[in-house]
Amino acid sequence: MPSPEAGRSVLPRNDERLWTSVLEAVRGRVKREQFETWFKRTALRSVSGGEAVVAVPNAFFREWLGRFYRAEIENALRELTGEALALQVVVDAELFPAIGRADAAPESAPEAGEIPVPGPEEVPAARPALPATGSALNPDYTFENFVVGPCNRFVHAASLGVVENPGRAYNPLFVHGSCGMGKTHLLQAVCHSIQKLKPEADVRFLSCETFINHFISALGNGDLERFRNRYRGADLLVVDDIHLLAAKERTQEEFFHTFNTLYARRCQIVLSSDCPPKEIRQMQERLVSRFSGGLVAPIDPPCFETRSAILQRKARVRGHDLPDDVIRFIAEGVRSSVRDLEGAVLKLLGYASISHRPVTLELAQEAMRDLFPPTVVSVSIDQILSSVARRFGVKVGDLQSKRRSQSIVLPRQVAMYLARRHTRYSLEEIGSLFGGKDHTTVLYALERVEERLRKDPPFRNVLTLLSKEFGGEA
Repeated sequence: MPSPEAGRSVLPRNDERLWTSVLEAVRGRVKREQFETWFKRTALRSVSGGEAVVAVPNAFFREWLGRFYRAEIENALRELTGEALALQVVVDAELFPAIGRADAAPESAPEAGEIPVPGPEEVPAARPALPATGSALNPDYTFENFVVGPCNRFVHAASLGVVENPGRAYNPLFVHGSCGMGKTHLLQAVCHSIQKLKPEADVRFLSCETFINHFISALGNGDLERFRNRYRGADLLVVDDIHLLAAKERTQEEFFHTFNTLYARRCQIVLSSDCPPKEIRQMQERLVSRFSGGLVAPIDPPCFETRSAILQRKARVRGHDLPDDVIRFIAEGVRSSVRDLEGAVLKLLGYASISHRPVTLELAQEAMRDLFPPTVVSVSIDQILSSVARRFGVKVGDLQSKRRSQSIVLPRQVAMYLARRHTRYSLEEIGSLFGGKDHTTVLYALERVEERLRKDPPFRNVLTLLSKEFGGEA
């Protein structure tokens, strides 16, 4: 079992002894070639909460070990600990700095008839040499296929700005948002556009994990100069999920110098992360400073209108037009990410195909019943508008108008507050229902109402009475 880098303590001593015992138990159940190939380059990271976390050098090992040897490892753990521990395999390339090419498949593989026996089509192939872009681009991830809405209009415009003036407009461009929001789509759209405008440009798109694995491989092979030329010579470097650099000190050091070299040459850098630079834990301050030195652009969950457009786009790509009531039903139920919206479309179309039925609202409700939690109370905007208008003696039309007279401001803020509490509308959607306000105006209204609720008991009683009309509390 490889030892960690000098001076780096990864495991408590008892975990090390446990993993040694597990390996000995597994050794007796598999052939020597299997053991040498798949188990020597592993380390036990932790055992807690009914889970054993095992580290491997790259994604290839993670897939193979978790897919074909999970039962062997979990059985050995259960025999040695008396607990039914679930195996989790994670990649920690820096833990294995001297194993040669970390991004390549091992030279040997299990022979036919050994435990387990994958079919030829199941065997992960050795990864080919990287193309000019660093990783293959998805041909569908273009600006033309990106649905623009209030949640992503800013980051979309910033990405176009990078294409129009690379290295000068926004450098670096740092895109952040939750998983499945379209970050990778935008990053690859930038690559596609620059390749189209400047075919001679050296464009490199890659995941942060790939960068880490290539660096570890270069360390092991003594090939750092080639590695550095590979990335520091790029005209456009796009790295997805840069937050994976966290806690990897040597790779952070290397990326810091790569960043500086590219920036000094006025080459464009585009990065993505699941959070803003300052929220990435265990990231060197000098890297955080550089990531924040360009344009930091958030990409938020899609609003109702954007979700509806995405659903229709995803369906039409597959040769279907979804009815409006089906679009509305799914858009109201799936609010988490673009990826989940696409998954909902695939499930719906698959369900319709298997059952040989047309896509209707009834079929959509059947297909999605396990995805959508049941709603307890259904409150409409019309109910809220009518109640607020009646309580404050104003007209419903005034609440939804652009008027700013003092007699309208407070009732409108109250209606926005109740809409946020008692419906599933987003801030953007609420703003559009109240005179086309933007989400910052809605946020301001919520803050003003909450502040008054804390200080004004009679006002709090009014909102309590209004909320009870909808079956809730203020």
